[in-house]
Amino acid sequence: MKLSYNEATAANCSSLEKDLVLCEENGFDYIEMRGDMLLDYLMGHPAAVLKDFFGNSHLQPHAMNALYTYADMFHPQRANTSRDRALCAYFLACCETAYKIGGHYFIVVPHLLDDSGNIYLPHDPNTMPYPYDKEKVMEDSVRILRKLAAMAEQYEMNLAWEPVGSMGCAVRTARDAMEIIDATGCGNVGITLDPFNLYLDGKRNDFSDLARIPKEKIFAVHINNCDPLPLGTLDHCHRRFVDEGEIDLHNYLENIKKTGYDGMVSIETFRPEYYEMTPEDVIRTAYVTTKALVEGRL
Repeated sequence: MKLSYNEATAANCSSLEKDLVLCEENGFDYIEMRGDMLLDYLMGHPAAVLKDFFGNSHLQPHAMNALYTYADMFHPQRANTSRDRALCAYFLACCETAYKIGGHYFIVVPHLLDDSGNIYLPHDPNTMPYPYDKEKVMEDSVRILRKLAAMAEQYEMNLAWEPVGSMGCAVRTARDAMEIIDATGCGNVGITLDPFNLYLDGKRNDFSDLARIPKEKIFAVHINNCDPLPLGTLDHCHRRFVDEGEIDLHNYLENIKKTGYDGMVSIETFRPEYYEMTPEDVIRTAYVTTKALVEGRL
């Protein structure tokens, strides 16, 4: 498996410009760029500079992170037009840059119950279950993914649908995500697997269902662990590096390997404690611990 770095891990203490240099120096194979950090970068650098960097680097771009959808997105009567315009402008700008630099994946997240209006990082407050039934979730998700997939084709972009197991997410399990992916009928729609997101569904540490996913539909694999906290308290800020925590990452990786998948494994955390560190320390620790896990030394 190839080692990848997700920029959320040091997002509040670093920048894309710093992350590129540090990921290259530490030996990462791929970087997952955050869209908001990419836009910040593009305000000071043309995309050609980014293309030149990857053209002369071992480090390569992987998935763009992320497009956060909502239930009525692209609905002919109920869509929030201004929100759709903002989401599509962001999506298309990132797709265009990714096309220029050789990136071919975009993480897409199902609807999270969130009232912040933050298109870059909405959040499930985890205070109530998702209110819509499975039939509506299927209808909404398929509509959204088909529309995005058609837009993405011109950029040779693949959409990586990422289930989140918290109670206020529209799609909580890998099984449900795959049912939606299959229903789209789109060859450029696959799945993102994330152990913390899957663990949020009842603190489940049995990942055996992942072994049944066709490897060609696994577009991105994240890795992380978390603090020993009860559901309802456990949140994305409690993600941590992979050298300790409550999630059975060996079970997780073993079942993914059973599919034949041997692509990227990307460390992704949102831990405020890490944002108090230097990006040099964050990225070095992220690489060392992730490499040890993937190589079976943890």
